[in-house]
Amino acid sequence: MVYYLPSDWSRLFLIVHLMVSVFAIGAATHHWWLVIHRGSSLVRLYRFAIWMAFGYSLALLLGILIYPSYNVLVRKPPLGVLENSASWAVGLFEIKEHLGSIALAMLPWLILSARYYEQLGRLQRVSYMAATWLFTVFVYYVFISGALVTTIKTF
Repeated sequence: MVYYLPSDWSRLFLIVHLMVSVFAIGAATHHWWLVIHRGSSLVRLYRFAIWMAFGYSLALLLGILIYPSYNVLVRKPPLGVLENSASWAVGLFEIKEHLGSIALAMLPWLILSARYYEQLGRLQRVSYMAATWLFTVFVYYVFISGALVTTIKTF
């Protein structure tokens, strides 16, 4: 038996998930901006790495809470119609899940690199800059594809 949230709770968690996701996007964007501009303080760089990890992890947790409702009420038949009516949106959502998992796996390295940024060599700093950019792109993709699927069929 699959347990899922009632529709009203799903909508509330979906709205909170959206708001926390916007926070995660802002933190990731600011963190990337601080990495690019070398004159930034290392304390701010580390602080935004922590905020980025916190926001992303919280958004992921809220997404996990609403996922069963999405799966039962929106995606899969007999109640959900998304697989039959917009299979391309289901594909976008699957890619979103994979990129989101990769981004989650990147977080510990990004936090540690931000914490010890002054000890990184030139090549390590360049790879950190590229990884921060990639993480930010993943977070934007996760947000945009999730919002697109939500606008197609909400709870």
